[in-house]
Amino acid sequence: MELIKDIVYGTENPGKQILDLYLPDGNASDVLIYFHGGGLESGDKSTDLQDNFSMLADLGKVVVSADYRMYPDAVFPDFIEDAAAAVNWVKSNIRKYRKISRIFVSGSSAGAYLTVMLAFAPKYLSAYGIRTTDITGYIIDSAQMTTHFNVLRERGLNPSRIIIDEAAPLYFIDENTVFPDIFVIVADHDMPCRYEQNQLFLKALETFHCPPEKIKYRLMTGHEHCDYCSSREFAMMLLDYMESVC
Repeated sequence: MELIKDIVYGTENPGKQILDLYLPDGNASDVLIYFHGGGLESGDKSTDLQDNFSMLADLGKVVVSADYRMYPDAVFPDFIEDAAAAVNWVKSNIRKYRKISRIFVSGSSAGAYLTVMLAFAPKYLSAYGIRTTDITGYIIDSAQMTTHFNVLRERGLNPSRIIIDEAAPLYFIDENTVFPDIFVIVADHDMPCRYEQNQLFLKALETFHCPPEKIKYRLMTGHEHCDYCSSREFAMMLLDYMESVC
């Protein structure tokens, strides 16, 4: 496995718009782009998932771990635009490193919020000529499906409020939605309202006739918010999902 660190993918803030590449020794057909958690205000690409990223690379997957602008230096939607820019960099450049044919986007907590916004708010990827369905699958681990609590704080609102607007993934699900393939993960003892929001998200998909075969769901029984992310079980869940998508 080869690790290439601190590749710049953006021009707005090169110190934050950087990513690491975990490359398998041999050929690979899949790349997993991962956005870290931390409430859009903390964390970085050198997370405690590094062992999992190395394991996935050893199992033949390219992994991209990306940083993005965060509070207090960022404002909505800087972090989502950065996530889209990182995807665009991968789509445009990854074949210089390995002959990739499929791209998966993933993240946990705040990173899952970025992931699901890319999946259902098409304007972010379309800024680069990318359709949401150009991504093979989105792995959404414990995302906030309403307007993110730190976006509410940016507006001077109580971050515990439940609001659905253009900063909420749920806002974009309607009769015109083009549904990508998704894998939704949430814990049964997650953050307040997080389990319930994910159930509402799944029900909204059903209401607007998302084909059931496009949705995979995993309830992490007996777990709290993302406490499983550094486990081998989580890495194997990511691997199994990538290998199950046609």
